[in-house]
Amino acid sequence: MAILITTAMVTMQVLLSQQSISANVINTAGMQRMLSQKAALLLGNEYIKEQQHKFVNEQAFLETLEMIRANHAFLVEKNADGYVHLSPELVQFYFQQPVALEAQIKDYLLMLLDAHRLALANKLSIEKLEQVNARALQILVVLDEAVTLHEAFANAKVAKIQNAELLIWILGLMILAIEVRWIFYPMEISIRDKISHLQRMRQESNRLKHSKGEFLARASHEMRTPLQAILGYLHLYQETKKQAHLDIVSRSAQQLHVLLSSIDDYNALSEQKNIKLEIKVARLADTLDLPISTYEGVASNKQLQFEVDIGDELNQVVECDHNRVAWLVGELLGNAVKFTEHGKVNISAFGVFGAHEQASMVCEISDTGPGMTGIKNNEEETKNYQGMQLGLARARLLVSMMGGKMVFSECDPSGTKVKLELPVKLILQKSSAPHQQGTAQKVLLVEDNLLNARIVISMLEKLSLRVVHTINGQEAINALQNEEFSLVIMDLNMPIMDGFLAIKLIRQSLGLELPILVLTANTSEQSIARVYELGASTHLFKPVDFAALQEKVEALLIPTALSE
Repeated sequence: MAILITTAMVTMQVLLSQQSISANVINTAGMQRMLSQKAALLLGNEYIKEQQHKFVNEQAFLETLEMIRANHAFLVEKNADGYVHLSPELVQFYFQQPVALEAQIKDYLLMLLDAHRLALANKLSIEKLEQVNARALQILVVLDEAVTLHEAFANAKVAKIQNAELLIWILGLMILAIEVRWIFYPMEISIRDKISHLQRMRQESNRLKHSKGEFLARASHEMRTPLQAILGYLHLYQETKKQAHLDIVSRSAQQLHVLLSSIDDYNALSEQKNIKLEIKVARLADTLDLPISTYEGVASNKQLQFEVDIGDELNQVVECDHNRVAWLVGELLGNAVKFTEHGKVNISAFGVFGAHEQASMVCEISDTGPGMTGIKNNEEETKNYQGMQLGLARARLLVSMMGGKMVFSECDPSGTKVKLELPVKLILQKSSAPHQQGTAQKVLLVEDNLLNARIVISMLEKLSLRVVHTINGQEAINALQNEEFSLVIMDLNMPIMDGFLAIKLIRQSLGLELPILVLTANTSEQSIARVYELGASTHLFKPVDFAALQEKVEALLIPTALSE
């Protein structure tokens, strides 16, 4: 478009210039007619005055002749390409017979000069004057034809430039049409799509903001339930010393742990981050006991039958993300109990074991509720149900990450059946007898929280390990300079010197290659990635159970391990 606009402007300038030149040429050709008659008229005036040996208007007469010569020279101007102001018709008109205008003009000028000489000699006769006037009338007719040809030539040039201007205008319209179709229209669609995308993002942001606030409120409500049980049954245990009360406290603490994992997953999903599985070693029967015991009481309150069938093979120790398995089963059980008002809820779970430690857990949950179709038709009524309400989106994501399957089907005559199948790794049972060869290995525990430290020390002592406890990274560095240890268990967030700097100094300044197990409540992906860069061997998240800690410790201390 810029090129076309520039071309159009240049064309307009050329057109105006051509029109100006053409107007000058036409004016000059027209002036020749007037000058030819003026010269004859001046001679006639001299003849009438009858002043002997004197030409009164001689200066005007000579200037007229000079102007005729100059104008003629301008009209027949030439350059390397030919005549500048003459068309082929004008060239023929000026230089070829029958007209030969140039020869006529030269003859006419000679006749005027001869008459001028006679006038100065007082010999200008009436006959001579009549010859001049006759020749003037004759050349006037020829000059009129020349002006007409000049005008036609100028009009032809203008027509060509006008055609070029029209062509440029048409090209401009075509380019505009092309731009509208392939540039502006796609651009408009793109802008409209981006605006729609931004509007959807704003709506999604508002929805997430509202959802996050609602989620935090529900999370607070759900966490208070196991926390209340922990506080209440601890108080009862202090009064009665009954082991059953401690068992309830343990299950409530595990339920609280599962809820905390749900919050971590919610944050990861909100920020579109990947969820990392927390692989632990435990019995699936114990893992399923938590959600089953929780919703068995809820079903009893609603006067529902609650049937449980757990296969003996689930007493085998397996490796998987037990917290999320418990959450998945709890989510499915919760939905079954929540939407069932009459009838029963069944849960059946068993293990399928293959070769090379490969196994899978199959869990089937069925109810006599309205079924999936009935739930969808009453979505508004489900908003007031309790629960974290993270929904099946997280459940499907977790099942996919674990490499499992989750299939929903309708029951006859009503209700829903869910089949959950998850792969697990079968762990060969290890001897529970502590390693007796030589003296107990020494472990350095770096933990600033004394309550956490006591719990971890008690777990390590069950593994026949000697534990040295320090409360920050600086004390740990001093201890490592003075004593030898087989393992370091390191917290990250501590006063004076944190775990990050301590790990860096152990590897770089002290040059020690002993294994380092990071035990932290910091679940940040960046922090975990950083400790591995600094030289940590592995990590566990708090709160940690005995089985998971035992597995990590034994793996790090092999071949001089506690067992096997």
